[in-house]
Amino acid sequence: MKKIFLTLGAISLFFLSSCKCDKGEQLEFLPENITAKGTLVIEGGGDRIAPILNKIIEKGGGPEKCKLLVIPFASQVLETGERQAAEFRALGCKNADFILCPKDSIDTPEMLAKLDGVTAIFLSGGDQSRLKDFLNGTKFFDKMLQIYKDGGVIGGTSAGAAIQSRIMLTGRQVNPGPDDSDSPYFNEIKSNYVETKEGFGFLDNIIIDQHFIARRRQVRLINVLLDNPGYRGLGIDEESAVVVNPDNTIEIVGTGCAMLFEPYKKGEDGSNAHSFKLTILYPGDKYKI
Repeated sequence: MKKIFLTLGAISLFFLSSCKCDKGEQLEFLPENITAKGTLVIEGGGDRIAPILNKIIEKGGGPEKCKLLVIPFASQVLETGERQAAEFRALGCKNADFILCPKDSIDTPEMLAKLDGVTAIFLSGGDQSRLKDFLNGTKFFDKMLQIYKDGGVIGGTSAGAAIQSRIMLTGRQVNPGPDDSDSPYFNEIKSNYVETKEGFGFLDNIIIDQHFIARRRQVRLINVLLDNPGYRGLGIDEESAVVVNPDNTIEIVGTGCAMLFEPYKKGEDGSNAHSFKLTILYPGDKYKI
């Protein structure tokens, strides 16, 4: 909890120094119109704890009916797929498997058949850019997307969380200097500072960031929001997940929290151009997006 207080203090300094937030201001952001029948379970990274994995199993039909496939292409490590599929089986999921293959084999009948009957998909951590490059433009991704549209669940952790928004943070700086290249932090507020690419777009107008409090990523997300007016930002901490339901509601599961940044409408006099409403969501909280 102390870590949360320290982080919020830094955010407050930014808000107080850059905007005036009066009563009566109106929020203004691009709407999130979810048309899929399925569910997203977006985990912020860290340990994969039972409440989050059980939520994926539940949304996938329950222990007896859930057919789950782990997709570890973000790491391309065999042990990742084996271990994470075993974690779901240990929680009672009767049918949990994983897939790992070379990129030029992903659209073979054998690999596409891995998705037959699948009701839940779990995207492992690693490098979200690698995962996007691996699946971009493939029949495998099209089939995966159809599972979500038809009512299946897509879960993901760390890289598997970041990739679920259309504007995807890569974790890298744009044109880093010699003192920045090895730094995991973004310590300035400036334009065109944080590199983004196109993600999977399960969330079209909400940008996801992960390991949010543990790795002090508030400034990073704020930079991306300033570069993309009208978008909202959702920072998810470790051992926490945001469940996105088909009725446009979200709920929080796990042990940590999530932070939702929503921009205020710019005033006619030019005021409040960089103002955000910050909502902190704890386990059990629900919110309409």
